[in-house]
Amino acid sequence: MGLSDGDRKELESLIKAAANDPKVPIGLARKMVPTQGDIEDFAYGLVSGMVIGNFIAQFQNRNGRQPDRDETADILSIMMIRMPRLRMSIMKALDLR
Repeated sequence: MGLSDGDRKELESLIKAAANDPKVPIGLARKMVPTQGDIEDFAYGLVSGMVIGNFIAQFQNRNGRQPDRDETADILSIMMIRMPRLRMSIMKALDLR
């Protein structure tokens, strides 16, 4: 069946909020980034995990269960579509764009 409209809007809202203020994950990435690698990719992976983790925790609190297979597919589909905006905001904050 997939995500409800309310759940979908909540996930999109979390992504939008993360894109509007990427300073926290960038700051964490700067502190945690390994000596090898790219801070942009590290920050992107970190914030992606934060958004998904936050959404799933809220989903579980509301529904008393983890997302099922169809809901998980919707979560990943939304993330795949919306996350380029987040990457661009990270690049802009790091002056890479």
